[in-house]
Amino acid sequence: MLQIPQRPCLYTRLSHAPDGSLEKCEHQEERGREAGARLRWPEFCCVYVDNSRSAWRRDRKRPDWDRMLLTLDSDSGKLIVGDPKADHHHDGIMTYHGDRLIRQPYDLEVLLNVADTRRIPLASVGGVRDLANPDDRFVLRIEAAQACREIDNLSRRRIEGYTRQVIRHGTCQHGGNRPFGFGTPTGRTKVKRDRETGEEREVETLDFSKPRAEETELLAIVARRLLVDHSVNGALRSLNNVSTTTAGGEWTSRVMWAVFTAPRISGHIERNGVLHKAVWDGVITEEERQALIALREGKRKEKPNPGPARKYLLVGGLRCGRCGSVSWRAKPVRKAADGQPAKRVYDCSQCHLSRSQEHLDAYVTGRVLRLLATKRFLRELHAAAEDGKPDIAAEITALELRKAQTRQQLEQLADNPDVDPVLAMLSLASFDKKIKELRGLLAQTAQHRQLTRMAGIGKGAWEAEPVDVRHEVVTSLFEITVKEGEWRGPGFNPASVELLRKSLKTASEEIDPQTQPWAAEPPALPAP
Repeated sequence: MLQIPQRPCLYTRLSHAPDGSLEKCEHQEERGREAGARLRWPEFCCVYVDNSRSAWRRDRKRPDWDRMLLTLDSDSGKLIVGDPKADHHHDGIMTYHGDRLIRQPYDLEVLLNVADTRRIPLASVGGVRDLANPDDRFVLRIEAAQACREIDNLSRRRIEGYTRQVIRHGTCQHGGNRPFGFGTPTGRTKVKRDRETGEEREVETLDFSKPRAEETELLAIVARRLLVDHSVNGALRSLNNVSTTTAGGEWTSRVMWAVFTAPRISGHIERNGVLHKAVWDGVITEEERQALIALREGKRKEKPNPGPARKYLLVGGLRCGRCGSVSWRAKPVRKAADGQPAKRVYDCSQCHLSRSQEHLDAYVTGRVLRLLATKRFLRELHAAAEDGKPDIAAEITALELRKAQTRQQLEQLADNPDVDPVLAMLSLASFDKKIKELRGLLAQTAQHRQLTRMAGIGKGAWEAEPVDVRHEVVTSLFEITVKEGEWRGPGFNPASVELLRKSLKTASEEIDPQTQPWAAEPPALPAP
């Protein structure tokens, strides 16, 4: 017999409520209270409501679900002071049905992990489970897997139906901002409700299959100017001088290229990599769109985007020992004093396990420098270098040349009925796979050269290296897992982090055609 909880909570959820209505969540609450009274549970101190929130999509946040998990954890340090739904513990959960609580096995494992140290009953209108009982856990896992499969099948059928609609009718669904150049008012209106504020406003209904002449003419003029070597900045000035984006913002190169390279602009809809004719006419031809795509790629090669500069040593190199997440950030926990930098911690984005950035950086740096100074590490580096091939770059160049020659042969044999197109594609694909493999080996040799340069480095020289170089050295040597270690007063507890040494793979490994058939010599093509 399960122990009756002393402070249970009630969880309700509705996947889709376009008008923001709460009636179905209120119905779930009513049935949950009836079930609680039948089980002789005390009154629920908190009712968690995630309205119009999907439990199937992993990227969709459920605020009340996250707050409820905090109250089930035995760690009082995770409670949120001042939040009436997250500043105290609960020892029982009531929900209308299991699928209101979870739709993914991942969510169930998170719930079970939180409840591992406490005997928490999970009740619904249909029955009660004990989260600490192995048999009940087994049944819950089966139910979660069935719910996940049901949603996957439903999603697959919807996607297939949508694809058939695209192919048959040439129309597509549309969400978000109006695509520039399209969206003619239909004369009808609809009420749109803000989920955050509850404010309602009336908006006009648009037909996205009909173009706006003044906008499509502008797009056609600017697109063709780009194709005759008009500069990107000049094209942006042309757009910004006479218009804004449909969101009311300024045109940027990213937004402009997104519009000019989308299939919509040439009168097509893309589905699974295949273009289908749309019901609307194209602003430019498909050949012009492909030329713009090639132009964009050329511009990117001329001026590649270096991305944001790295600031913190271990972001991107940590794994959480509690939830397994590799997504970490460095966030401030104390404001900077006069002349002093702000105190920061490395924080797991999933479960918010955190460690001092200053102390963890210092500990990891010490371990890395100590390893780089050992004779055993130097012997390992030399052994790895001796096993490698020094001419990988030459091999890649030779393969690229042979690939180009094969492609030229294909063009010459295009009208030859004796050419097997499947054989031709396999020939080119085999070159691509070989080149990809060799590029990976080339990256390994570059890594060995970097480690050789850093061997025996002192602390001062280490700190003088750019942070991205230090990060690459750390991640090539260790897998770092932050654990839930106990604190022993001020400072850093080495037991709270685990550094697993990575072995240095050889720069090149012999590729066996018996185990990797693609590595064999590509099939020969017939002579023209």
